[in-house]
Formats: sequence, structure tokens, C-alpha cells
Amino acid sequence: MLALTLAGTANAARLSARDRAAINHTLDMFVNYGVKRHQVVNAYDFVTPDMRGDVTRKQWSHGALPVYPYPARGTRFHGWTVQEVSRNEVGFQLILMPQKGSGQGSIAFLGAVRRIHGRWLVDSFNPAAIFAPEGSRAHVVGTNDFMPGPQTDSGGARVNVSRVRGFYGFVPFLVFGFILLVIAIFAGLAVIRHRRYVAAQGGPLPPLPLRFRGRGSRRGA
Repeated sequence: MLALTLAGTANAARLSARDRAAINHTLDMFVNYGVKRHQVVNAYDFVTPDMRGDVTRKQWSHGALPVYPYPARGTRFHGWTVQEVSRNEVGFQLILMPQKGSGQGSIAFLGAVRRIHGRWLVDSFNPAAIFAPEGSRAHVVGTNDFMPGPQTDSGGARVNVSRVRGFYGFVPFLVFGFILLVIAIFAGLAVIRHRRYVAAQGGPLPPLPLRFRGRGSRRGA
């Protein structure tokens, strides 16, 4: 934790006061209009073309924007912490608090801004952790909670879904192996019966009569 804090402090020191002020303005515009879904068209010019994708300004203005909606409290969002810095890109973390009465908890976002033609624009902005609302049981929902893992049944006991499904995955192989085993047994019995017949007759099986031979055999004879 101390190492991460020191690294973040060192990265933040690499930003000039002018760049930090420009990023503050970009995040204020982006959150107030895009995240809050209030006059969303005003946030269109504060994101990179990569983040817009194929969304047109008209589509964006009608709410078809790739931005996670959240009723953020306040109008200034300058409390972001630097995660990494390069010449034209800054990775950051920003924790937003909910508006009173929204019934939601705070959210930690991980994002990035990129400098294009001298302007800092939002290039990504994704929720990383969602905290429980005030007054409810404390818990945090992170990105790992959306991945498959152990689940619980109605009684609270943990059920390893992957193991249960993995067992049924072996059933086709067991059936196929059983069929091969049966074929091998019948083949072995046939060989044994053939050997017993040869031993009882004192030699190999007699040749087929001439009438069962092919035309090529009669011409050869």
C-alpha cells in the first residue's frame, strides 16, 4: 500500500499545474453532463473519438452514449488520484459520492484522459468498485464479482459449479470408452474361437469352392 501511494505521488508530481487544471475542467464537464445524464450532448466534445466509437452527436444527445450513468453529488470532481502518467495520457481513479435520496452507494471509477491537439479528453471511464449505500450492510461489489466462481445454495452452503459441470463433461468419454471395451472383448473372443477351430481341424480353414471365386480366379486357373 505504501509503495502504491508513493508511486501515485511520484506520478502526480509529473503533472504540471496547467495540465491538472485542464483535466479538472474536462472531468467536471464529463461527469456533470455525461455521467449524470444532464444535457448529455455537452459531454460529447470532452471524450476521445475512440470512446465515442460509431456514436454520432445526435445519437449521443438522445442518450446512446457509452458512459456509465450515476447520480453524482456536487459539481466539482477534482479529487482524482493519479495511477500512471505518460506524455499524452493519464490514468486516474475517481470516487464519486451519490446524491442524497438516490439510494445508491459511492462508486470508484478507473479512467484515463488523453491529450489530443492540446486538449485533455476522456478516453475511458469504468466502475471498478461499487460500495453499499449508507445504512445498509457494508459490502463492496468489484469487477471480480461479475466473474464465474463459487456460488451458494438456498441454505447458504457453497456449491462449486465448475466441479459439478466438469463431472458431466466426462460422461461422453466414459460411454465412448465402454463401447471400445466391448468391441475389444468381442474381437478377442473371435480370435480365440478361430484358434480353437484351427486346432480342432488340424489346419487352416479350407479354400472356397470354385463357384464362389471371382472371374479373375477362373482365368488364372
